[in-house]
Amino acid sequence: MLFSWLQPYYQQYLASLSQGRAPASIIIAGHPGLGGRHLALEIARAFLCQNRSPSGPCGHCVSCQSLSRYSSSDLKVAYCSTAEEAGSDADFTHDCSGLIVPPEAARSTRTMRIDTMRKVPQFINESAVGGVGKVVIIDGAEKMTTGAANAILKTFEEPAPSTMIIMVARSLEMLLPTILSRASKVVIRDVPMEQAMEYLLNRENQRPPLIRRAFADPAEQEEKERTALEACEGLKSPVTPERAAIALSLSSLAPLEAMKMLLSGEDIKAINVVRTLVDGIHRGDPYDVELIDGLNKLSRTMQITLLSELVLEVLKYKAWVPVEQLPLILHGNAQILERLQGDHLFEAADLLRHLQDRPNIIPHRAPHALVRSWLQAFKKDFRARR
Repeated sequence: MLFSWLQPYYQQYLASLSQGRAPASIIIAGHPGLGGRHLALEIARAFLCQNRSPSGPCGHCVSCQSLSRYSSSDLKVAYCSTAEEAGSDADFTHDCSGLIVPPEAARSTRTMRIDTMRKVPQFINESAVGGVGKVVIIDGAEKMTTGAANAILKTFEEPAPSTMIIMVARSLEMLLPTILSRASKVVIRDVPMEQAMEYLLNRENQRPPLIRRAFADPAEQEEKERTALEACEGLKSPVTPERAAIALSLSSLAPLEAMKMLLSGEDIKAINVVRTLVDGIHRGDPYDVELIDGLNKLSRTMQITLLSELVLEVLKYKAWVPVEQLPLILHGNAQILERLQGDHLFEAADLLRHLQDRPNIIPHRAPHALVRSWLQAFKKDFRARR
C-alpha cells in the first residue's frame, strides 16, 4: 500500500497513463524519507501491468505477480554501488527490494558508476518479456557524474517506444541540466504535520521496513518480523506524540526517516542530550563530560543533525516563534537557551553546516572539538547575562 501522502502524485501519473500521455522519463525528487523510491516502484508496477485499468494495476497478471516478489524481467534498478558490488552485478539488477530497504553499509563509498549507466540503453532496448514495455529505475541519480549522465543521454533524447526511465534523486538542483531538461519532474513536498503524526502514531506502521515477498513461507516471514521487532530498541518505550514530534524535527519532517529514528530510539537519546546540556548550563559545568558521553551514544550524523536543529530552534525562539512549534526546546525544557548570544549561535550554525557538507573529510573527533568550543561560549554568554 502506497503511503497516503504519495497518493496524489500516483493518481496524477495513473491519469496520464490512461490518457496515453505518460512521459518516457520521470525524475522523482525529495528527501529519501518521503518515499520517492516507493513511488517509483508503484509507477513501474502500473506501467508494466498487462491488464491495467484507470484505477491502477490489476495485481493478478504475470508482471504484477513478479513484482509482488520484488523482481521482474522487464524492470531493472540501477543502484549506487561500491566497486565490489558492481563486480558482482549488484549495481544493475532485476531485484528491486533495495528500493524498499536500501543497504546501510558503506554508503559513503557508493557512487553511480559510468559502467552501470552504460548497461541501461542495452537493457531498455531489448524486447519486453511481458509484452508491455521496459522500465529502468535509477536510484540515487544525483550521484551521476557528467560521464555517467552522458552514457544515457541519447536514451533520454530518443526514447524507444513503450519504455520508461525513472530517476530518484534527493533534489532537482543536484542533477545535471542536460538530464533535467529531458524529463518530467515530480517533486515530493513536505508532508503536512497532522498527516505525518497520524502515520507515526499508528501502531501498524511501527515496524521495521522488511521485504515481504508474496508466496514466501508464512512461518518464516513471521519469524523474521518477530526477530526484527525485538531488535527495535525504540519500541521498548511507547511512541508518544512527544517522541513523534522530536523525530520529525530531527528528520526534516520526513515520516519514513522519523519512523526509522523512533524504531532505533535515537529520538530518546537525542532529547536526553538536550536536557543534559541544559542541566550543565545550570550547574556551570566546565567539562561537559556527561554531555559528550550522551553525544557519543548517537551516530556521528545524528550528532551533527541534533546540534544543527537545536541551534536553529534557539534562533527561531529568539525570533518569537511559539515554543509549541519547537519540539527540542519544548520537550528538552531548553527555553533558557534563548539567553545565548545570537552571534555565537550563527557561528555554531556555520560550523555545523560545514560538518554536514563535508562529512567524509572531517576528522572523526572534530565534532567533539567544535561542540566543546561553542558550548563553552554558550555557557560564558549565559553566565555573563545572569
